[in-house]
Amino acid sequence: MKNNRKISAFAAGTALAALALTGCATSSDKAASDDATAGAGGRETVELNVGYIDTSINGVGLIAVANELALWEKAGIDVNLTPFTNGPTQIQAMAAGSLDIGYIGGGATWMPASGQATIITPNEATYGDFVIATPDSGATSVKDLKGLRVGVPEGGSGEMILSLALEEAGLTTDDIVKVPLDPPNVVSSFVAGQIDVAAIFSPLSDQIFESVPDAEVLANNEDFPETEFVGGWVASNQAIADKADAVSRFLEVWIQANDWRLENVEDAVQLAADESGAPVEQLQGQADALEWWTSDVILENNESGKTYEQFEALEDLFVKLGRIPAKVPAEEFVNIELFAQAKEALQ
Repeated sequence: MKNNRKISAFAAGTALAALALTGCATSSDKAASDDATAGAGGRETVELNVGYIDTSINGVGLIAVANELALWEKAGIDVNLTPFTNGPTQIQAMAAGSLDIGYIGGGATWMPASGQATIITPNEATYGDFVIATPDSGATSVKDLKGLRVGVPEGGSGEMILSLALEEAGLTTDDIVKVPLDPPNVVSSFVAGQIDVAAIFSPLSDQIFESVPDAEVLANNEDFPETEFVGGWVASNQAIADKADAVSRFLEVWIQANDWRLENVEDAVQLAADESGAPVEQLQGQADALEWWTSDVILENNESGKTYEQFEALEDLFVKLGRIPAKVPAEEFVNIELFAQAKEALQ
């Protein structure tokens, strides 16, 4: 089941030809047509442009489940689905007016924190970010990084895990030889011995462990429980202002798909692989290195203020990295009201 849910021109032409052969539509036919136009529960159909990362179990995985369960139709959403390779390009598409909703990982949440979009629900906390040393580097702890060549993609969660690890060890980037690299090049450079250490995220971290089984793990997300790398689904500020009902209906879809995947992880991984063409093993590896929450838990966290705390902890890190100039209250870029509205609509 693929991206666009709209009827093709060929299908529409075939339908018109069939009507011509059978004569005028009956009243029951017209009623059925009106119901389809109105969407689920008699609600008028709304249109949404939704993006997702097509190699991420958190992106395509959610979309694949929603497609399989026909949740868009149930919510009365005429959805246009567009795959992306990362979160920042989705937020750029929102700024251009071509995208309403998309998925971003924890490394890109500085963008809504800087006012470029609005987080509408947290999606996951990931534990797939690592600082990894080659066997020949001699490093067995983060304190051993002094003077070593550390490959890291700038602007993402690899840079985030490295910053946390250095700070805890009493080091700074001035103590290492920082080597900025594109994510895939971190893997190839590590395997070739061109760098001593990699600060990288899943599934690329998995590729390193497969290629260099005796690589040394120096740090991982689990070492820093006070700073969860939380990814989430975001909406354009324009969609929040002009299409709040449609965004809330997306969250109805999200809630049902999210709770289903929690109960059927293996099936969700397979659906994601079928939808995207990504290897099952890669997507399963991502699923094994993260935490998903039920919609009830997210609602509870929203109401208790924990959701705000999760994103504000990330803000502290983004300020240190220079991604944002100053911390702002999470209420300014996290909308919890639409999630509560969606939950109520599903009762």
